[in-house]
Amino acid sequence: MQKSAEQYQETHGALAAEASARKRIAIVDDHSMVRAGMEALFLGCPDLCVVATGGNPHDALALASSQELDVMVLDIVMRQESAVDVLGKIASAAPHMGTVIYSGYPEQQFALPLIRLGARAYVDKSAPLHELVDAVRAVAYGSTYFSKRVQSMLWAALDTATPSGTAGLTPREFQIFLRLASGQTVTEIAAALRLTDVTVSSHRARVLQKLKLSSNSHLTRYAMDHHFLN
Repeated sequence: MQKSAEQYQETHGALAAEASARKRIAIVDDHSMVRAGMEALFLGCPDLCVVATGGNPHDALALASSQELDVMVLDIVMRQESAVDVLGKIASAAPHMGTVIYSGYPEQQFALPLIRLGARAYVDKSAPLHELVDAVRAVAYGSTYFSKRVQSMLWAALDTATPSGTAGLTPREFQIFLRLASGQTVTEIAAALRLTDVTVSSHRARVLQKLKLSSNSHLTRYAMDHHFLN
């Protein structure tokens, strides 16, 4: 459930009143305990203030469109919905807001596609908590934050004319790859993304070609072997 800045004014009193003097943060994660833990974490940061929370990608897009935010901390997959589907829209709705991906999914698989979609930082949930604070602060002040592994991947992608694997997929192809891997049909994907079956089928063909796969079952096995699926 989305919690607005106005509700924070009522429940957090002086803290919310001081939000205008701090960098404004929204937290979107489908686990209430994770949201509460992050709120408590940022309470100890005098220059940062959580002003809104949400529990799904739709909340994320609504908050980005309606709130004046400096940073959004966003999980990737929330109750069968994917932030991949809305990250580009979030970047368009709030071009001055930075997005920090905070996820349990491995950075070596998701970081590059999400950077292409507009993410400014990627923090693994297994990392020390101070890394999340460091990432949010860096993005809030106009920078980026990535681990040394992701930085190496970025340099490698720049040095490679035709990146292999999922690094070679476009953002739309990656979005459709994840849905195909989870078992959705072309028709279901077309309806969810408001595309035609022909368009989705064309993307599917390019995904299979780039990944050197021949069927949806092979694609699902590829996704499982590379930790795109739990």
